[in-house]
Amino acid sequence: MNANQFPSLIMALIFFAMLPVTMIVPVLKEVIKDIHLSGNFSVALFTSISMLGSFLFSPIAGMISDRLGNRHKIIGIAALIDGGLFFSLTLINDINILMLVRFFEGATHIFVIGLLIASISDRENNPDSSFYQKGRLMGIAGMFLSLGAAVGMPLGILGKSNPLLPFYVGSGILILVGISSLVYVKDSKHSSSKVVSFSQLIHSIRTNPVLLIPFSFHFIDRFTVGFLVSSFNIHMREVLLFNPGKAGAFLGLVLFPMSILSYPSAILSKKYGILPLVLIGSLVYGFFLGLLGYTNDSTSIFIFLVCAGLGAGIMYVPSMILASRLSPPGLDATVMSGFTGLGSFGFLLGPLASVGLENFWNQSEWVGNPFAALSTSFGILEIFMVAVTLPFLFQLQKLLRKSS
Repeated sequence: MNANQFPSLIMALIFFAMLPVTMIVPVLKEVIKDIHLSGNFSVALFTSISMLGSFLFSPIAGMISDRLGNRHKIIGIAALIDGGLFFSLTLINDINILMLVRFFEGATHIFVIGLLIASISDRENNPDSSFYQKGRLMGIAGMFLSLGAAVGMPLGILGKSNPLLPFYVGSGILILVGISSLVYVKDSKHSSSKVVSFSQLIHSIRTNPVLLIPFSFHFIDRFTVGFLVSSFNIHMREVLLFNPGKAGAFLGLVLFPMSILSYPSAILSKKYGILPLVLIGSLVYGFFLGLLGYTNDSTSIFIFLVCAGLGAGIMYVPSMILASRLSPPGLDATVMSGFTGLGSFGFLLGPLASVGLENFWNQSEWVGNPFAALSTSFGILEIFMVAVTLPFLFQLQKLLRKSS
């Protein structure tokens, strides 16, 4: 592929590959609690176990692709398998088997998303490319990633009459993504590396420990999203009595600003620096996330979610760029897949921690508003991460200047 050609097809595939992930979230109450007669923990586990598959297989996806260089073939095959697994979720009656299949669905999906992002990172870090280290491609990729997730949320309305319909539609989308990747996508010449292993990634972190900072931010970001898609999702459905479409639309309020601001934040990071956007965005996101439990008023919740989304949009792509810029040469796919995988690990723990912490606050006699305590617990994590990062600002700035 021409190094100077804009990867429009890859951007489109990132968008479509994200739709199935979120369009099923608003109907999890019906699928897990009503059809399978399980509780809130199972709703959280259904989300988390998919992320477990993503987390465990993310480094493997990166290393296989870095060794072989055939990103488009791996993406295509994985998307076809993912589509089949997605459809099979509608056929299973046993909750334990359902969770097992969901695990492998998450494992195959990370091959798709992780390597699509790595394909963008290839072009960002290719010295022969006109996009070399400008941050624009990563910004646009982040925009399409979050836009796909945002558009998918309100598509949960498809499940208003039949909660399985979002699964059918999602399966078809993934199959189309797989076919498109196999037939039309061409790899960049910068796709492969000489030798890639777990030990190299560990060594790169040991020699450059601040690489853990963008990893940690992404982990906390995805961990807090676990609260939104589990406890807050169920809160909207059962306490606020939102239908699947309205609940999905409200959840999408966090993701739509992320998609809108992804490209501008990449440009701003070039002008004002990556770190200020990461820190300011995290503070705004954490503050308004913490306020969600203090009201049942739809208008207030709408405003809080939009503001949280604005904060998330400011810092999301800059954190991706930070990881990419700190990546050792030739390990782009491994680092970015690791970045994505650690986010998956945060998303894995987030829903389970949210449900567990919700039960804890509900049983605490000294807490007047348990759900407010829950939202505050998650919001303050973002603010804490900013405080922990401050002592490393000088070191980070120095490394970023060297990589530019």
